[in-house]
Amino acid sequence: MKKCITLVIFLLAGTLSFAQDYKPNWESLDRRPVPKWFRDAKFGIFIHWGVYSVPGWCTKGNYAEWYQQGLQTNDTARQRYHKAKFGNRTYYQLADDFKAELFNPDEWAKLFERSGAKYIVLTSKHHDGFTLWPSKESNRDWGFPWNAMEVGPKRDLLGDLFKAVRKTSVHAGMYYSLYEWFNPLWLADKKKYAATHAWPQMKELINTYRPDVFWTDGDWEAPPETWKSREFLTWLYNESPVSENIVVNDRWGDGVRFKHAGIYTPEYQPDLDFEDHYWEESRGMGYSYGYNREEDAWDYNSAQSLVLQLIDKVSRGGNFLLDIGPDEHGKIPPIMQERLVQIGDWLDVNGEAIYQSSRWRTSSQWSAGRRDYKDKGGDMLLKITLNPDPGYAVKEIFYTYNTSANTLFAIFARYPANKKLVLKNIQVPDGTNMLFLSTREKLSWHREGENTVIDLPDYDPNKIRTPDAYVVRINNFGQFVPKPGIKVQYGKGEMKPLITLIAQGPEQMRYTTDGSEPSPESSLYTGPFSVDKTSLLKVCSYLEGSLPSATLTENIRTYNWMNAIQYGKFQPGIFYRYYQPDNNINLVTAFRDKPVSSGVASDITVAKKQRADKFAFDFTGYIKIGRDGFYDFFTRSDDGSKLYIDDLEVVDNDGDHGNIEKSGKAALKKGYHRIRVIYYDSGGSNELHAFIEPEGGKKEEIPASVLFH
Repeated sequence: MKKCITLVIFLLAGTLSFAQDYKPNWESLDRRPVPKWFRDAKFGIFIHWGVYSVPGWCTKGNYAEWYQQGLQTNDTARQRYHKAKFGNRTYYQLADDFKAELFNPDEWAKLFERSGAKYIVLTSKHHDGFTLWPSKESNRDWGFPWNAMEVGPKRDLLGDLFKAVRKTSVHAGMYYSLYEWFNPLWLADKKKYAATHAWPQMKELINTYRPDVFWTDGDWEAPPETWKSREFLTWLYNESPVSENIVVNDRWGDGVRFKHAGIYTPEYQPDLDFEDHYWEESRGMGYSYGYNREEDAWDYNSAQSLVLQLIDKVSRGGNFLLDIGPDEHGKIPPIMQERLVQIGDWLDVNGEAIYQSSRWRTSSQWSAGRRDYKDKGGDMLLKITLNPDPGYAVKEIFYTYNTSANTLFAIFARYPANKKLVLKNIQVPDGTNMLFLSTREKLSWHREGENTVIDLPDYDPNKIRTPDAYVVRINNFGQFVPKPGIKVQYGKGEMKPLITLIAQGPEQMRYTTDGSEPSPESSLYTGPFSVDKTSLLKVCSYLEGSLPSATLTENIRTYNWMNAIQYGKFQPGIFYRYYQPDNNINLVTAFRDKPVSSGVASDITVAKKQRADKFAFDFTGYIKIGRDGFYDFFTRSDDGSKLYIDDLEVVDNDGDHGNIEKSGKAALKKGYHRIRVIYYDSGGSNELHAFIEPEGGKKEEIPASVLFH
C-alpha cells in the first residue's frame, strides 16, 4: 500500500513539474497564463515613494520622481528650484530628510482595502537606485548607505507595508527599476551591473518578500540579453517560491514591451487596446506619479473621471493601476485619500460589474457629435476626436460581462432625462430580469426595433449614493461566440495574400470583402482564400444558442511593384528638418511652423534634437534597394511616427505612446526610392528607430550606407 501511495505522489509531482517546465525563450514564456486572481482583481494602486518625495516637485506635466535625472542633466527649472530650497546639498544628501516618521503601514493598508483595490505595487527601487529595503548591493555599488534601513527612515519600508497589506484582502506587489541613472557600475559595465547588482536584488526581493506582482521598469536602456530576462523569468516561473501566483509585466528589455513576457503596461495611453493579450494601464491622479507640490487641486482627476477610466479599461478587458505619491513624512496627501475613498464607495455599490468580469463582444456603445459630456467638475470625460467636423464621440454605455454567471452589465455616466436607457442593436429574450444596482430596484423594459429600451426609476439623490456612474444588471444574458482569428500570408514574391480564418470552436464564420457588415447570409468560410485587390475584410462567427461574435475587421492589401527612380544625383545622408512646436504636438500640428534647424543626418534617429523633449523631425530622402523584392519596414518610436515609401504610407505608428514598434510592407524594384519618416515627441522620454527587412533576409536598422538625399 505504501508503495502505491509513493508512486501516485511521484507521478503527481512529475506532472506538476512538467506543467511548469518553462524554457528560456519567448515562445515558451509567453504561453504562461496570467494568474486568475489578477484577471479578477481589475483595480490596483501604484505607489511612488522615495528620496524624490523630499523635494516632491517638478513643473506641471512632468514626473516628479525623475527629479534627480533632471537635476543632474539639463532641467534648469529643477536646478533653480533645488538651489533655492536646498542650496548646495546634493540629491544623495536629501535621503537624510526622507524620514517617513508619520508612516503608518496599517493605516495605509486599511485605506487601500477601503478603496476597493485588490492589489498594490510599491516602488521598491526607482531609477535613482535608493532601495526601500536593506540591500547590500546598493551600498556596495554606490559606496555609501543608499537604502531606507540605514539612512532616512532607518526601517524596512517595503517589509513593513507588505506585512500590513497581508492582514487585508489586498495582494502585495512591487515595482523594480532595472537600471539606475548614475550608478557607477551601470555607467561602467552594463552587463556586470545586470549580473552582480540587478539579478541579486531581484532574487532577494522574490525570495524574501514573495510578492504577488513584480513590475519591472527602466528596461529600455539595454536589450533583454543584457538583463538575461528570459533566464530570470524561467527561474521565476519554474523554481521561485511565487511561481504559481506571480504576475509580471512586459518591461524586460529594449523591444520587448507590448510583445512578450507578462501583462502589457501602457501608461497614459487610454486609446491602446490589446484584445489578444492581458493588459493594465497606469496613470497618476494628477500627471506625476511621484508627489508633486506644484500640482493644484484642479490638476487632479475628479472621482467620476477616475471611476470612468476604471470602467473603460475593465470594459476592454484590462486592469487599472492608479498611482498615489506619499510625501517624505509618509503621509498620503488628503486629496489622494479622498479620491480612493470615493472610488471605494462606488465599487461598494457596483463592484459586481467590475470584479471577475471580462470583455463582452462589444465593449461600449458610442454617441457621436456631443461636445458637452462632462463630469460634475466640468472636465470632459473620455473624449475622442473623430475629425474636426462631427466633434467628439463619447462612450455612452460601457459593457462588462461575467462569464460564469452569464450576466451582462450596462454602465452609464449620464442619467437620461427621459429615464430611458437605450441599448442599441441588442435584443434580450422575453422574461429577462434586470436590476438597477444603485437602488437594487427591478426594472421593466421593452423592445423598439433592433434596440432594447430600459425604463429607469425616477432619479432620487437620497437613494443613489454614488452618482459617478450607474449600472444595470441584465441577468442570464450575454453569452456570445468568441471573435475569430485571421492569418494573412504572402508567398515568396506573391502580390496577393492567402487568407485563413481561425474559429475558436464549432461555430460558422461568415465574411465580406467589400466593407459591408457580415450576416448569416454572407459568404461561408470553408477554407483559405485570396482577394484580387486591396479589400476591407469583415468576419463574424455564428453558433446557435449564442449571440454572434463581434465583427473582426482587417485591411487586406494586395501589392503592385513600385518602380525605382531613374534619374538624380544622390549624395550620402538623409535630409532632415527639426521643429520645436509650442504646444499640442502631434503629426499634424508639429510641422506647421518653420523648422528650427535643418541639415543632413547619417541615420533616422533623434540624435540631433536640441532640447530634452517636445520636438519633431521630418526626414526626407532616398533609400537604395539592392534587388527586386518584398521589404518590410518598421518604426519603433516614443511617441508617434510614420514612414512613407514613394509617397505611400507604409508604416503608421502615430499616437502619444511609449516605445512601440509598427510595421508595413512594400514591393520595391531595384534602385532608388523616395523615403520619408516623420516623428514627434509630446513630452517625457523619446526615441525613434527605423528598420528594414528584405524577404528572407535579416531585420536591421536602416543603415547609413543606403540613405541618400
